[in-house]
Amino acid sequence: MARRVVTAVMAALALGTGLLAQTPRPPEPLLSKLLRIAGLTAAPSQMRGPADNAAVGNIWIASVDRRSVRALTTDGGYRSPIFINDTPLVLAIRGNSVVRLGAQGGSAIPLPDTPNIVKLVGIDATSPGEVIVLLDAPARSSPLGVLSLQSGKVSPLPYDDSSEQQRRLLAQIRAQDRTYGETRVYTKMETKPGLSRPIEWTDVFVTRGAGSPQNVSACDGANCAQPALSPDGRSVAFVKVQD
Repeated sequence: MARRVVTAVMAALALGTGLLAQTPRPPEPLLSKLLRIAGLTAAPSQMRGPADNAAVGNIWIASVDRRSVRALTTDGGYRSPIFINDTPLVLAIRGNSVVRLGAQGGSAIPLPDTPNIVKLVGIDATSPGEVIVLLDAPARSSPLGVLSLQSGKVSPLPYDDSSEQQRRLLAQIRAQDRTYGETRVYTKMETKPGLSRPIEWTDVFVTRGAGSPQNVSACDGANCAQPALSPDGRSVAFVKVQD
């Protein structure tokens, strides 16, 4: 009898342990997830400068280590490029569509029309078929959503406009300064003498750890903006803005 009781207790304990092992982890808080995906600071402490999300042009790819740069597109009209996780593909917005581009160039592959998307924020490695996006949303609607690359459907994400922390997060998403671990990607105003007045433009810079800032775009008079770092940290996609 005693042996049966011990056996039953051990079985119950084993079952309980199994149930505990199978208990799913609590979902990652939305704020933390957006910070991680977008390459933002863990605790946004101040509002960022104005964004340049509406500017369009051609997408260029800079190799940070090789210090080289090349055009990915030549037909213009692109904005908001991001890398698709660990693949040689880039997503961008062109007109009212999100397009997928091979890193070696080639034709764009139109995805379903998504007219309300202002900016592609990033892709979570755990959900490669979904893109976090910034929306041109009406008042009292969420400015953040999730785009399904398969269906083209955009599902709004929860957003509380009364939360100062979430407003700061939104301001960072709209801006162009990004921090991925020890790597910072940002734009900076450059200038050189002109015939009648100084010529000003924006270039894309990368800073790794305590290293010196590296101008990876070298646009020399043309505005370059909307940078995004590849998952391996070796490449930066950006837009060379059309005049």
